[in-house]
Amino acid sequence: MDKIAHNKLIKENKELLEWKRRLSLMLKYSSEIKISTNVKDILNIIADVTNKILLSDRTTVFLLDKEKNELFSWVAHGIGDQIRFSANKGLAGYVAKTGKILNIKDAYKDKRFNPQIDKTTGYRTKTILCMPMKNQMGETIGVFEVLNKNAGGVFLQQDEEILRLLSLQAASSIESTQLYEELEKSFSSFINTLAEAIDARDPMTAGHSRRVCRYSVLIAEKIGCAHEKMDVLKYAALLHDLGKIGIRESILTKQGRLTDDEYRHIKTHAEMTRKILEYTYFQRKFKDIPVVASSHHENIDGSGYPNKLKGKKIPIISRILSVADVFDALTYIRHYRNPISMDKVIKELRKDSGKKFDPVCIDGLLNIKIYDILKIMTNGTDKQITKSDQNKFNNVTLKKLEKIFNAGSNNGIIKAFNKYYPAQFNEN
Repeated sequence: MDKIAHNKLIKENKELLEWKRRLSLMLKYSSEIKISTNVKDILNIIADVTNKILLSDRTTVFLLDKEKNELFSWVAHGIGDQIRFSANKGLAGYVAKTGKILNIKDAYKDKRFNPQIDKTTGYRTKTILCMPMKNQMGETIGVFEVLNKNAGGVFLQQDEEILRLLSLQAASSIESTQLYEELEKSFSSFINTLAEAIDARDPMTAGHSRRVCRYSVLIAEKIGCAHEKMDVLKYAALLHDLGKIGIRESILTKQGRLTDDEYRHIKTHAEMTRKILEYTYFQRKFKDIPVVASSHHENIDGSGYPNKLKGKKIPIISRILSVADVFDALTYIRHYRNPISMDKVIKELRKDSGKKFDPVCIDGLLNIKIYDILKIMTNGTDKQITKSDQNKFNNVTLKKLEKIFNAGSNNGIIKAFNKYYPAQFNEN
């Protein structure tokens, strides 16, 4: 084999190895994108893989905000904060507007280049490959901006082809994820609005479902509840009193204690919650919401309602919800009683631990910091926890507060706590 043929073979082998490297990265990239659940994660993967495949220094993936006519990105190598600017400015703006590919060999010789970011960060942009990211309809939804080919090189036609492939897959993944996120936001917004509407039937219970949701999450975190159950818990907590829409208003808002017949009527709200929610279509991961939400009055000893479930037959997140629901009810004024002090709330919950409540869930509640409890209680009120009081609450849990109460001392922590506790400011 002569020298020319030998050199040609070496070159071809290098090219084959390079294509093998790039294809291997693209396959890995495809797999990582498929399991990503939000746009920010996808953008991170795209930016990192693009650099590796194209042997570039930095990559920014801009998305187009059509309503504001702005380009923005959470991912920009070398820049920590989100970038957002007019879609009419800079090279990325030009690409977004025209749909053209730009392959610039010297950034500072191009009048469209804005050197301001370089001045701010101390970076020196040399070569740029800028490409529109288009959806299946051919509409531009974003822009790739790849900076500085390694070893002082320039971006080649092959690089453009590779970036075009990456762009197509990125656009498909981003659009699908954005649609999913919009559906999630819409669903969450609807559930929150529904919860507020339920609570609004009786002004005295305003904010109850929202607080129960937040307490439930804190308890779940303390007892190590499985991550995949958390969203079910949040939505079930917000919807747990949905059945009260079928309770007569004269009973729901009655002053004083209920008669036996009235109490039997109000107890029907749990079963009604299940029936209403079973008419609702839920995604597979939310299919347990009707049972969970309607089981928050079931008791560990089997004396609860509507189905007299016992022990572990009650879903764990219903057991969490049960503790959170009663805790909130005891700490706020109701038609049939005034709110009670926190030491009495804790005693009441302790008394029914192992009977009505799962002891593990009670322990989870008592291990929550009082600052986190008070943040929930004061949310939406004119009570703002001062920095000085925050310092007093450092590492003080409800369990520790219980010990302080039992010690019987006029402790500064109790005095500070009572400034924000509903049993105090509801009486004023």
